[in-house]
Amino acid sequence: MKKVFIVLILFCAFYSTANAQLSFDSLKVKISEIMRPYLDTTKTGAAIGVIFKYPGQNPVTYKFSFGHVKKDTNSPKIDSLTMFQLGSVTKSFTAMILSRWIQNNQMLLNNLAQTYMPGFVNLPKRIVGNDTLKITILDLVTHYSALPDDPINPINDSTTYQMMYNYLNNHTLSRPPGQCYLYSNLGVSTLGIALSHVGGKIIDSLFIQYVCDTLNMNDTRVKLNPSQIYRLAQAYNSNGDSIGYQKSSWPAFIAAGGLYSNISDMLKYLKFQMKLSPEEGMTNVLDSLHKKRRVANTLCTLSNPAGRVGMVWQMNPFNPSDSNFYFTWKDGGTPGFSSWIGFSQNPSNGFQAGVVGLGNHGSPIDAYINQILRHINQVSVNIKKTDENFPDKFDLNQNYPNPFNPVTQIKFSLPVSGFVSLKIYDALGREVSNLLSENLNAGNYESTWDASSQPSGVYFYSLTSDNFSETKKMILMK
Repeated sequence: MKKVFIVLILFCAFYSTANAQLSFDSLKVKISEIMRPYLDTTKTGAAIGVIFKYPGQNPVTYKFSFGHVKKDTNSPKIDSLTMFQLGSVTKSFTAMILSRWIQNNQMLLNNLAQTYMPGFVNLPKRIVGNDTLKITILDLVTHYSALPDDPINPINDSTTYQMMYNYLNNHTLSRPPGQCYLYSNLGVSTLGIALSHVGGKIIDSLFIQYVCDTLNMNDTRVKLNPSQIYRLAQAYNSNGDSIGYQKSSWPAFIAAGGLYSNISDMLKYLKFQMKLSPEEGMTNVLDSLHKKRRVANTLCTLSNPAGRVGMVWQMNPFNPSDSNFYFTWKDGGTPGFSSWIGFSQNPSNGFQAGVVGLGNHGSPIDAYINQILRHINQVSVNIKKTDENFPDKFDLNQNYPNPFNPVTQIKFSLPVSGFVSLKIYDALGREVSNLLSENLNAGNYESTWDASSQPSGVYFYSLTSDNFSETKKMILMK
């Protein structure tokens, strides 16, 4: 029993050391650094949730918040219960309802969307020669419907269902449906009409029944109660002007962007999307949601920036050189709020990571939250302990392979515990990557540098600790 206990201690020490950069305090410092330009520019705040999981370990969840609910610093600080509007992240909820109904054959992806519409709505079509091309449910949920984005009114004006019905009844498609990706709020809102007709309820109620109640997300709603309104962050448009709360500025577009939520609820949603929640019978629903349905093509002037499209969810490779490592994401924005949610699983080591961010400013927050997800994935593979031996001296090995393209390993040894940094510099002495800035225990380590985003050339890597400093040269040859 004593031997087993000692082995367990060694394993836990290895685990905590190898992942020290994913501690709450270390991540808070890094996330603060990443978010600083957004916070300084908008003068507003943000709430961020992080989940990561190593194989064989339990998921780790962190919540971070910045700023106040109003620009006035005397107002309450943003926290995990502060409410934000989700914008187009709402579309993923709409797609989840559809995916659940597909699993029980209540709806079929390849059926014509007209099949599920009320009788007074006739969807537009495209006539090509002797063929009449019509929109399918798959077209609506992958942005391939050929319907325009927001054609009826500017997004901050009131768009009623009757206005949308009239538009759909009189519109002619400018290109064939199913031909190419063209992002469309109208398309997903049309899907919302179909879901409401099939389900016999307004989309607000369907969100609650098929998503929020399932995941115990009691603060995720279209219409807010007094408590939720009290906790709602003040919205600011892209000019920095405050915007008042409206129950629904565009009622017909609720399926495309009408939900409000907070980080506590959205972490439940993120955990579910990452398949880390125990809800029974939902694996097929998630597989259907995230499955690649469509790809970008060159037939349209507007191509899909993600390259892959699932049911609303989109997929991007972390690096163009690695087509096997994708992250799945959805962004959202309204005149006074911005949101982003994304997650990934590294095929080489099974590491899972997910991040969700909510901001109360019209300027997009997506690039910053995306950068946090990239950082977490990079840290997860940047540094690992190679064995449990204790070296008797400092040592920095030559990287291998060298020359390399685009990934190389750097091994080093620490005879004593302490703060260690490992940085990469280009030939002009500019820092291009900070692989490590952390307290490490004594031991032998290996760090990985992925230089996919760097040009060919000579680079230098420098290891520094309290009692040691050494720099060596390496060559990136693409």
